[in-house]
Amino acid sequence: MIRLVSPDGRRERLRWTDKHPLSSFGLGVVLRAKSSIPLDGATFAYLARDGWRIEFDTDLERRRVAGALAWAARGLPTNALLVRQAARQA
Repeated sequence: MIRLVSPDGRRERLRWTDKHPLSSFGLGVVLRAKSSIPLDGATFAYLARDGWRIEFDTDLERRRVAGALAWAARGLPTNALLVRQAARQA
């Protein structure tokens, strides 16, 4: 499960898909779960500066979202993408 976490701890479910018109070259897009509104890298960069982060249950989810948000190209902080320790798979 992928979650957008606000600085005060509120969580919103996100989902990654490569079956969306905005997905380029199979990198996928991140959508807010209760709508089809994409969360793009520029928007998340703004949120991350204010302490927002994204949590994941698996490293595969983290890599997919990082690719969809063009993480490295935007220079976003790695501590804003967190894989939950209890859910890590060996």
